[in-house]
Formats: sequence, C-alpha cells, structure tokens
Amino acid sequence: MLEILPESVRLKTPEGEKTLKNDFVFALTGYHPDYEFLKSLGIRTQDPDMRPECDPKSLESNVPGIYLAGVIIAGAKTGEIFIENGRFHGQQIAADLKAKLHPATAVI
Repeated sequence: MLEILPESVRLKTPEGEKTLKNDFVFALTGYHPDYEFLKSLGIRTQDPDMRPECDPKSLESNVPGIYLAGVIIAGAKTGEIFIENGRFHGQQIAADLKAKLHPATAVI
C-alpha cells in the first residue's frame, strides 16, 4: 500500500505500481504480541493464551520493575483490551511507582 486516496488506492506490486478504484478501505492489520521479547526480559507467560504474568492491581510483571500496559496484558486475546479499559493502565502503574517511591504518602 503506497497511498489511500478518496476514491482509489495506489499499490506497489511485483509488476510495478497499480491504482485500484475503491469505495472503502478497512485497515484490518493483524497483531500478536512479541512473546520472544517478553521472554528475553524474563517475563513468564501462561499457556494457552500466552498472558504475561503480572499483578492485576499494579501491572508489574514477574520481573520487578517491569510493568505491562495495553493489549500486551491480554496475551493472545488482544481483543479483550480496548481504549475504554486500557486507558487506566498508566494510572495503575503510576500509583504503584508512587507507593514504592513515597511509601508514607501512599493511599491504600
């Protein structure tokens, strides 16, 4: 895909560039987490869904100091995390870091 235009798309093919007329373009890209990267960090995953081990409250992984956020925490079930529920992950992580840095001021 080289370009999406209002009424066509421009493609790069082995035979050269081609323009195809179209009414709509649906960007349905596939995605799966990089399990090898997680493994290289020492993060354990649980079969069969390959969910990385993490504390559900803090989102800290089984490796101290490494936090997980977004669709990665769902493993292969990436459709479980959306903007509606994933947008709070940063707050969870920040709250845990604050509690660790300033234990006397932490809210329990």
